[in-house]
Amino acid sequence: MTLIGFFRIIFKKLKWLTLFPLMLALVVFYLTRNLPKEYQTSATIYTGLASGYSITDEGDEKVDYFKVNNAFDNLITTVKARETIEEVCLKLLAQHLLLKEPDPNYLDDKRFKDLHKLLKDEDIAKLIVPGDFNKTLKKLYSIKDSSNKNTVQYLLTDGTSPYNAAKLTGSLTVMRKSSSDMLELGYKSDDAGVCVNTLKFLIEAFTNRYKNIKGSETVNVVKYFEDQLRSVHNNLQSSENKLKDFGVNNRIINYNEQSKFVAESKEDLSTDYYKEKMKFEAAQSALKRIEEKMTNYNDFVAANDELVKLRQELAQINYKITNAQIYKYDAGSVKDMQDKAEKIKQRLSDKARDYYEFNNSIEWVPQNSLLNEWLSKVVELEEAKGRLMVYDQRLKQYDGIYKEFAPLGSTMNRLEREVAVQEKQYLSVLHGLNLAKLRQQSLEMSNQLKVVDNPFFPLQPQASKRGMLIMVSFLAGFILLLAYYVGSELLDKAIKSPDRVEKVIGLPLLSALPEHEKLDDKGVKIDEVQSSLLQQIINTLFIDLKKIDPSAKSYTIIIFSTKGKEGKSFVAEKLVNKLSRIRNKVLYLYPETSGTPGKYLDADNPKLIKFQYQVNDGMIDYHGIQDFIHANESESNDLSEVSYNVLEIPSLNKNPIPAHLVEQAQYSIMVVHAAKSWTQADNFQLKTYLKLANGKISVLLNHVKPDLLESIYGEIPKRRSAVRKKLKSILGGEQY
Repeated sequence: MTLIGFFRIIFKKLKWLTLFPLMLALVVFYLTRNLPKEYQTSATIYTGLASGYSITDEGDEKVDYFKVNNAFDNLITTVKARETIEEVCLKLLAQHLLLKEPDPNYLDDKRFKDLHKLLKDEDIAKLIVPGDFNKTLKKLYSIKDSSNKNTVQYLLTDGTSPYNAAKLTGSLTVMRKSSSDMLELGYKSDDAGVCVNTLKFLIEAFTNRYKNIKGSETVNVVKYFEDQLRSVHNNLQSSENKLKDFGVNNRIINYNEQSKFVAESKEDLSTDYYKEKMKFEAAQSALKRIEEKMTNYNDFVAANDELVKLRQELAQINYKITNAQIYKYDAGSVKDMQDKAEKIKQRLSDKARDYYEFNNSIEWVPQNSLLNEWLSKVVELEEAKGRLMVYDQRLKQYDGIYKEFAPLGSTMNRLEREVAVQEKQYLSVLHGLNLAKLRQQSLEMSNQLKVVDNPFFPLQPQASKRGMLIMVSFLAGFILLLAYYVGSELLDKAIKSPDRVEKVIGLPLLSALPEHEKLDDKGVKIDEVQSSLLQQIINTLFIDLKKIDPSAKSYTIIIFSTKGKEGKSFVAEKLVNKLSRIRNKVLYLYPETSGTPGKYLDADNPKLIKFQYQVNDGMIDYHGIQDFIHANESESNDLSEVSYNVLEIPSLNKNPIPAHLVEQAQYSIMVVHAAKSWTQADNFQLKTYLKLANGKISVLLNHVKPDLLESIYGEIPKRRSAVRKKLKSILGGEQY
C-alpha cells in the first residue's frame, strides 16, 4: 500500500474516523464524571550499591555495572516481594482497626466508614488488642497463618478490599534514579493519610528484610568455613603425629642426610672393592703366565730326550741300509729302509728346530727366577682373595641397609606429602574464613540503607487525568478504526487495480473500466474517464488485430468471463458501439442469459446488428457465426459486410464453450470484476479456455475504483480541495 492509498482511505472514511472516536471520547467523559481524587507521596533511599565504601575496596577497583544493576534488581524485588507487601497491608490494617474515629493523619472519614461497613464491630474486636499496635499486628499474623480461609486472608486477597496486596502493588512505583545510588519509592491513594503511612511501613518492612537477607548470606558462609577449619585442623594434627611416630619408631632423625651418608659410604666401599679386585686379577694373570713358562721348560727337556732317541733310530736304520747294501738285499727292502731313514731325518730336523727355538726364545727365563716370581705371586693372590671376602660381606650388609631404608623413604615422602596437603588445605580454609569475615563486616557497613527524603503528607491531590483519558480514548478509537480499515484493505484478496492483473492472472492487460453504478465519490467525472479508456481499448484492439491478420476482412472477437456478474454485457455493448463507428457493420451476438440486453447500445445505429442466441448444449459443436443464427432463426441473414463479429459467451463455469469458434477467433477478451477475488476455480476455467484459443487473449478489468486507474489513465478528473491537491503533490501524485 502506497502513502497515497493510505490517505485515500482516511479521506474516504473520514466521517466514521471522526464519529467513532468522538463517541468513544463522550463515553469516557461520562464514565469519568465521578473520578476520585488521587494523592501521591514519595521517598528517596540511599543504597550505596554503586559508590558506597567497602572494606575490600582497595581504591582502584572499577565499578561492575552488571553487578550493580543486579543488586538494584534484588533490592527492588525485595520491595515488591509478597511477604513485604503483606506485612505493609497488615500494619495498615492494624493501624486502622485501632482507630476509634476518623483521623486525617491515618484514615479519612470515607475510608473509615468503608472499613466499618466491611467489618462489624464484633469482628474488629476479635482482631485487635486494644491500645497495643505490636500485639495487634502479632495477632493478625497468627490469625492469617491459622488457616487458609479467615478474615485476615480475605482482606489480603479479595479484590474489593482496600488491604488487597495486589492492589497495593499496583499503586506502588519503585525505580532507581538515573544511574545514582538512590532508590525512589512512590505510592498513590485516594486517602492522603493512607498514602504516607503505606510508604513509611514499606520502608521499614523492606529495609529490615533486606538486611536480614544479606546478613544471612555471610553468616552461613562464615559458619561453613569455621566448621571446615576445625575439621582440617584435626586432620593436619593427625598427619603430623603420624609423621613424628614413624620417625621415632624407625630411628630417623633426618632421612635425607642419613640416606646420603649411607650412599656415600657404599660408594667409597665399592671403589676400594674394585681396586682390590683389579689387584687380584693382576696377580692371577701373572701367576698363570709364570706357570705357563714353567710348563714350557718341561717341553724343552722332553724335546732333548726325543732328539737323542731319533739320533739312535737314525743310526740303527743307517746301519741296516749299509748292511743290506753290503749283503745285497733286494732293492725293495733297501728302498723301504731308505724311505724310513728319510722320515727319521725329517723328524730329527723338526725336533732340532724346536730345540733351537727353546734355546733362543726372548721369553726364556732361568728356572730359578721363575720359581721365585711364582712364589711371590701366589702369596699376593691369597692376600687379595682374603680382602675381597671381607669387602663382599660389607657390601651385603649395605644391601640390607638399602632394603631397610628404601621403603622407609617412600613412606616418609607419603607422610610428608600428606602433611603438606593438609597444611595447604588448612591455609586455604583459613584464608576463606578471613575473606568471609571481611565480607560480613563489609556488608554490615554497606547494608545501612538510609532515608534521604522521608515520605511527605500530600496536602493537595494530583491533577485529574480525566482530560488525558478522554484524549487517549479519542486517539485509540481513531487508530483502532483506521487499523481496521487498513487491515481490511491489506487482507482483501480482490484484484482491485490494473497493476495486479498480470501478477495474479498471468495474462496481459487490455485496459480497465471504472465503477459506474455504485460510486462513493460524486465529484469524479466518470463519463470522461470511461470514454477515454474505451478509446484506449479500441486503439489497442485495432492495432493488435492488424498485427494478427492485416488482410482479413472480418474479425471475430469473443468476450467471456470465468463466472457470472463480471460485467460482460456492459463491456460488449460499449465495445460494439465504438467499433460500429469505425467501418462497415458490426455483428453483436449475446446470450439469452444476459441481464438487460441493449441497455447501453446505440438504438439508431444502422451499422450495428445485434442478435440474441439461446444457450444450449449443442453450441459446443458450433463451427461458425452462422450456426448461432441458424440454430435460433429460420431465415438467414446477409453477413458479408460485417467487419467485426463480437460474440459474448456466458460464464465458463456453468455453460458450454463453442470450441470451434474459440479456435477461429482472432481475439478474446476476458472480463474480470475488480472487486472479486481470483480463485483456483477461475484459474482452472481459464486453463480450459486457453487449451482451445489460438488468437490473442487479454484481460479487461471492470468495476475498478476510479482512484486506482491512475496507472493507465493518469490524473483522475474530479473536484479536489486545495488541501488534497497539495497533499497529493507532496506524496508524488500528478497535478495538471
